[in-house]
Amino acid sequence: MGTGTINMHNPSFGAPSGSKGSPQFALFCEEYQQRLDALTLVKQLIQMIKAVQRHRGMSMGALGGNALFRAELTQLQVQLERRLELVQAFAARSLNLLSARDRENLSNAWLTISRDWQQDAVVDNYELHCHLIEQLLSMVAALGKQLEQPTSQALSQTERNSAEPSAPPTEGSSYPNRFKYLEVLHFSTRLMPAVAEQIGRIRALSTYASALGYCDKDVTSKLRYAIQCTRVNNEKLRHQTKRLEGLLDKDLIMLSQLKSYEIKLDFLLTMVESDVVNPHQINADSHRLFVLASDIIDMYLKVVDEGVHLLTDWHEQDIELWLETC
Repeated sequence: MGTGTINMHNPSFGAPSGSKGSPQFALFCEEYQQRLDALTLVKQLIQMIKAVQRHRGMSMGALGGNALFRAELTQLQVQLERRLELVQAFAARSLNLLSARDRENLSNAWLTISRDWQQDAVVDNYELHCHLIEQLLSMVAALGKQLEQPTSQALSQTERNSAEPSAPPTEGSSYPNRFKYLEVLHFSTRLMPAVAEQIGRIRALSTYASALGYCDKDVTSKLRYAIQCTRVNNEKLRHQTKRLEGLLDKDLIMLSQLKSYEIKLDFLLTMVESDVVNPHQINADSHRLFVLASDIIDMYLKVVDEGVHLLTDWHEQDIELWLETC
């Protein structure tokens, strides 16, 4: 009787059977963390791009003779050293993010730029900065490629290739934000950073020429090409922004502010063409040009950052979507 009472009040529960589930959950966590690391690294690389672009513009202004840039350059250079170390630390978390060779190339490129830049020819200074930024943009684009497939879909693909495949869910049910996700990913890791870099080149070249007081043939040619590229790419950006506004409702709040910055950009390009590229004697203020261009670049990169934050939010939501279908 006593034994029966004990059994009635203390039912025995079997241990959860995790022989099939545990590896699946472990794999999901691994795939999820890898993508989260990639998104974090994208954010850091964008900040690195912004800092190198700013260093390029300021150093060229200083080489052109404007001493106002030198004080901030010293501080910016220290910040860049620390930011590079942070990027290296994030990248080292996984071999799938950046290769050891990529990380070494970044360090070497920055070392070449920062070492005695005051003695560099201005063309060398410009090209070295551009080369490093191209490397960084390429890394952002490559990480974007890794992020094209959400964790839940990557896991479904793995299961379909395994010995005991499960029936894959439909595209819409497995990841409702799939189309929006790809649009924002392309916008944030390719299109927007590329336009910001073209404006960054215009900032650097026009700041140098206006500080120097004249625009030689080489700088004129580079400026005209950068202005042409900016106009073409910004037109693509305008169409893509309209598409995203229709898709996202209010998920990207800063998109609506881009229209006012298109006016600022057009003003900048017109000013550079009329006051820097064409006249024999330049009277434009180099610091004013730098500040105007910086305001536009900073805004564009804030939109990129907001886009990456939205991708991160969707990435976190993918956990719940996967739990419902696994």
